[in-house]
Amino acid sequence: MLATTIFKEQRDPLRCRAHAPELQLPQAPSVPASILDELQQVVFQTDRHGNWIFLNQAWQALSGYPVEATLGDSCLAQVHPDDLAREQSTLAQLLSGQRSRCRHEVRHVRSDGEVRWVEVSARTRHGADGMVDGLLGTLSDISDRKLALQQRRLASSIFASAGEGIIVTSADGRIVDVNGAFEAITGYARAEVLGKNPRLLSSGRQDKAFYADMWRSIALTGSWSGEVWNRRKSGEFYVERLTITGMRDDDGRLSGHVGVFADITRQKLQDQHFEHIAHYDPLTGLANRRLLADRLQQAMARARRSGAGVAVAFLDIDDFKAINEAHGHECGDELLAALGRRIQDTVRDSDTACRPAGDEFVVVFDGVDSPQACQPMLARLLHAISEPVSAGGAVLRVSASAGLAFHRQSEDIGADLLIRQAHQAMYDAKMAGKNRFHVFDSLGYREMVERAEEIEVIERALAQHEFALHYQPIVHLGNGELNSVEALVRWNHPGRGCLPPAAFLPALEGHPLMLALENWVLEEALRQHVRWLDAGLDIAISVNMSGAQLRRKDFVAHLRGLLAAHPRVNPRRIKLEVLESSALDDIAHVSGLVSQCAEIGVGFALDDFGTGYSSLRYLKQLPAGRIKIDQGFVRNMQQDPDDLAILEGIIGMAAAFKREVVAEGVETAEHAAMLVQLGCMLAQGYGIARPMPPEALAPWLAAWRLPAEVASCAPLERDDALLLKALVEQRAWHAAPGDAASPSGMQAFDAWLDRHSRKRARCKRQVARALSCRDAFLAQAGHAGLAAPREQASRAFADALKELLHA
Repeated sequence: MLATTIFKEQRDPLRCRAHAPELQLPQAPSVPASILDELQQVVFQTDRHGNWIFLNQAWQALSGYPVEATLGDSCLAQVHPDDLAREQSTLAQLLSGQRSRCRHEVRHVRSDGEVRWVEVSARTRHGADGMVDGLLGTLSDISDRKLALQQRRLASSIFASAGEGIIVTSADGRIVDVNGAFEAITGYARAEVLGKNPRLLSSGRQDKAFYADMWRSIALTGSWSGEVWNRRKSGEFYVERLTITGMRDDDGRLSGHVGVFADITRQKLQDQHFEHIAHYDPLTGLANRRLLADRLQQAMARARRSGAGVAVAFLDIDDFKAINEAHGHECGDELLAALGRRIQDTVRDSDTACRPAGDEFVVVFDGVDSPQACQPMLARLLHAISEPVSAGGAVLRVSASAGLAFHRQSEDIGADLLIRQAHQAMYDAKMAGKNRFHVFDSLGYREMVERAEEIEVIERALAQHEFALHYQPIVHLGNGELNSVEALVRWNHPGRGCLPPAAFLPALEGHPLMLALENWVLEEALRQHVRWLDAGLDIAISVNMSGAQLRRKDFVAHLRGLLAAHPRVNPRRIKLEVLESSALDDIAHVSGLVSQCAEIGVGFALDDFGTGYSSLRYLKQLPAGRIKIDQGFVRNMQQDPDDLAILEGIIGMAAAFKREVVAEGVETAEHAAMLVQLGCMLAQGYGIARPMPPEALAPWLAAWRLPAEVASCAPLERDDALLLKALVEQRAWHAAPGDAASPSGMQAFDAWLDRHSRKRARCKRQVARALSCRDAFLAQAGHAGLAAPREQASRAFADALKELLHA
């Protein structure tokens, strides 16, 4: 401090300037100006009015103003407005002689507006007359010191009043200070812990590895944060959220650590409580749906890595609603709680028992090899549930139905789907009689899913008008005229082209969409009939109906409505085809339905006749006007004697009941010719025409001609059919591997010879040839080593029979 500095009398003319003519500078002892300019403190002198008359160069660094521009100004010019009144009072006291010196702090405002704290140290200077002639003193910038002091006071205040506990240790880990929050949280007084190691708070819940990792992190990064369980002085455990930071001195050496922690025990307990509420069922204490999903996903992830299996059992209490209704919901809840405890006691420690809702329970079997390995455990669960339970003052006995789904399947699935599969299996167990378990059939389920997807596509196709009808002619083999057409649905698939019914109808079996499609087929057939009428063609149409359609109570009313919507359609030109097997499901109902449709004028046909339980009684009970013989019998009638016999029998039955007969599956002219010979005059098949779009029917009809070999045929007398039988038997024997003991066709041919003496005389040449071929064949039949001659003789005999048949 240079408060007592004596200035020389001579003054540098550059260090002062006069603002008034009477300005007189006092004399002072000589001090070199260059020495004063090296000082960091401002050295000043004022006149008797308090104006600057001397300032060293430190003034510019303090105030931002040049010395030359400031001399002559009031020494209070840079004082902060808030401190000005106090400074004016102090200056007045000094200049009036009331005080001889002062030392205090004041704020100055720099030229750039920054506020700086300045320590003023001044004393009065007296003139020759003994009066105060001005002031001498120094100004020191103490802003940094003030800021540091404020920061220390702030830090001390924060340390003392902080809500978090603070602990300061030396480099060797000894406690050097703690705050009040530390005392409140731990129960230790400051004096009790000073000089001690913080491990006195250790709870023992963290192992050595935990602390090793913690100090390794502090060494590498300078800090660590985490949760730590500690022990209060009372022995009570608590959990704290702790941050430890290393302190270093100016040389970078570690000087200690600061730990700041907050007691989060209450929050932790609340979190645990909320966690329990979020993941556990409050009634039974078992895992809830949310925890089940998490546990199951973890188990399935482990299974994927290890190759082990996971199974889910879904259990539902049988008839639990009756318990609530009879004993009340409180009793029901008590029962569920008891069952939950039994389930938990029955399963393994590695398994997870869950109550997702209501009276449903789910168990996850972890680390199992197969569904079979789970079945004994599932049986024990059902047994435990079936034991008597005391609840609500009553002894109750219940059972459960369960379903089991195994994770390791042909394709990877998610947890939700596995639970749904177990639920489906449980539902199957309910349907099978309850108090049992079923194992989910993943293959069957996949087929069900694929069918559902296929049905969805078909439904969309129906809505987008992708279906169409093709029509296959049914002709009269006697005159070649078109009798009617059968409407056959086709799917114009955008990617697979035109698909036949076999490609999509099986998926619709038993599904309501089948009825929707059949309704469209029937209505479209009526519309097409009208379009043909407009073109001058009156073509009868047969439409296929399923058994589900026939079981509709409103079917007749629906049919009446469609016919009313198309008044130009003659109901007698519409025929409904139903499979024989469908009709036999409820023959009484179908019979009544056929009769009601007959009153409208719509006829019926039994399709694929011969594949069901064909009998005279059914033909009597079902008043269907047309019988369609299954194509399998027609296609093989030339090689299979049994099919020929069935065909002949059906034609005979139909004739006896005066029913019209249509043979399906006619593929060749020879088929058609043989049908004519048997007396079946209506035929349908690829040998006549394939199903065709409606616009192609008129051109086909114009070009259609009955093949000559068919036109030349006539129905055989009943006994002449023996020749047909002989011919087919001979073909069958020839096609069979090896030699038959008695060659086929002989007995039928011999029977015809015995019963047709007049025909033998008329067909003498053909009979003689047939007899000669038969003898030649019989001569070769006994020689096993002469295969080629024998086959040649067999073929010659068949040709002779055919010639005789057409004679």
